[in-house]
Amino acid sequence: MSVERYGTFLLLLRLYNESPLHSTEKILSKYFLQRFNNIKNINIYDVSEECHVSRATVRRFFLKLDHESFLDFKNEFTVPYDISMFEKELDRENYVDEHIHQISEIQSFFKNNKSHILDRIKNLANMMYHSNNIYWLTSTSTTRMVEDMQMQFLQFNSFWDIVINFEKSKEIDIKHNDIVIVASSSAVLANTIVAELETINCPIYLVTLNTQYNHPVFTDIIRLTDDILYNYTDQISNETIKKEVVNRKYATNLFFDFLYYEYATLYRGEKDSKEE
Repeated sequence: MSVERYGTFLLLLRLYNESPLHSTEKILSKYFLQRFNNIKNINIYDVSEECHVSRATVRRFFLKLDHESFLDFKNEFTVPYDISMFEKELDRENYVDEHIHQISEIQSFFKNNKSHILDRIKNLANMMYHSNNIYWLTSTSTTRMVEDMQMQFLQFNSFWDIVINFEKSKEIDIKHNDIVIVASSSAVLANTIVAELETINCPIYLVTLNTQYNHPVFTDIIRLTDDILYNYTDQISNETIKKEVVNRKYATNLFFDFLYYEYATLYRGEKDSKEE
């Protein structure tokens, strides 16, 4: 599904979590989230009657979600890939043992520095540390992880710009002494925006789980696994989907943990030298 559709689903979740208890946003977002498997069969009259709001209110609600109408929302809505993906992971003969075994494989990948993963992370941290501005280009699905680390890096006087669903037409002035990092688990986002990236004159890094995707625009591609999870940018079997779920959760977290450590080491080292 498109990142825009995934964004709509996450926006519904955010509206529900952040809206006042009896607000229209709370009521309507909950209504649609509870019926996400049946969105196509809902009509605006049902929504108006069951939520005790006017049809005009429903229409205004979807304008807030950047949809021209309720019909536009229905036509665009698709159940997010993450939901179906997590569900398929349950289809294991021995869930606990298989899950733990795969986590061990991920730990081994990092511990043994396969594909020079730790060296690449250290180099990325160094590039970030000496860059003027740091731009993370994310899909809606990877934004949450990057936002979590954005907050942690503030203590090192490192402020990130997170650009969701990057378009070159957006008012972003990326200079040669900046750094761009594309966070794209499947590399779908990376492949989608690669033409725009070719016009950028600064180091560009890709962080991904896709071992098949390559493009010369990237200064380096940091692959968080050596498993073949995708055929170019598409899932190739239900078995690889199970692996992908675990890698998205654990390999990505380890990447950010080690990136944080390497950056903190540089920051503290410079701070200590100035105090001496």
